[in-house]
Amino acid sequence: MSTKKSPSQRLEKEQQELSAPWISLRSGLIIMTITSLAMAILTAWQVIPQRGWVEGLLWGLFFGALVWAIFLGNLLLNKFLRRKR
Repeated sequence: MSTKKSPSQRLEKEQQELSAPWISLRSGLIIMTITSLAMAILTAWQVIPQRGWVEGLLWGLFFGALVWAIFLGNLLLNKFLRRKR
């Protein structure tokens, strides 16, 4: 018996491997939380000396939320493009 796979079976397996996630969703959410908090703190720290506490904190919150908006937008786009037919 031959154990060789047909080209279509190999191609299907390669497609499945390429579309598999690199990291788990939980790990991704932890990384996103750390990244957004770091971005918010860094932005606020840079703006506070120039514009004051209130505006600095608002800009920090804005950029922290923007990181999440980009992540969630990418997640929704990915789900839309890779949905099962």
